[in-house]
Amino acid sequence: MILRLPMRRLLSALTLGAGIGLATAAGAGLVTPHIRAADVGLTSDELTVWFQDGEVCRAPMQAEGAQGMFLDCRHPVRFNVRIERQNWLQPVLGDMVAPYARIEIVAPDGRVQRFRTPRSLMPGWNDK
Repeated sequence: MILRLPMRRLLSALTLGAGIGLATAAGAGLVTPHIRAADVGLTSDELTVWFQDGEVCRAPMQAEGAQGMFLDCRHPVRFNVRIERQNWLQPVLGDMVAPYARIEIVAPDGRVQRFRTPRSLMPGWNDK
């Protein structure tokens, strides 16, 4: 006996099955949801990224910057830090002031978030 289903019902069943499988995988932690960095912090020797889900990831930094992936972080994101120059207040205040840098956080799906340090108090200036 051959089971005949209309094509619409077959596609609906396949779509439903795929949706249930994806939801199960997401619940099991197999699929990473959209990862977004909420804020970044930079000192002369460390990059710190705070994610929207509460995760905090750190990476060592060199004088000219660094790039790579976070080692002890559950988010598989890459970072690229280009230090343009040291802050002129650093000799006095040390790591209380961030160097002038451009930071990119790259999600697994290729989306890029860009940050600048130190953060400006002027609206919109951090987006340039």
